[in-house]
Amino acid sequence: MSTLNLIAIGIGLLAVLLLCFGAGDDLFFGLLSAACLVGAMGEAYRENKPGAVGFLISAALLALISGHAAYRDSRRGGRT
Repeated sequence: MSTLNLIAIGIGLLAVLLLCFGAGDDLFFGLLSAACLVGAMGEAYRENKPGAVGFLISAALLALISGHAAYRDSRRGGRT
């Protein structure tokens, strides 16, 4: 397993652990987006274009969800 894949798995596990300890949705989805970006870098390095595009699309969708969660929290006046 490549180093980039291990980093992506580590970021994903960190996101899940932080969610278990009360982190907000915006942080969770932001970290998952970062994990997908690292996964895309790994796939691009191995010249697997369909895999890289799939990871980039996933990262973009997760970044949108993270932005929406942050906006929702700011409209509510912070985390409750």
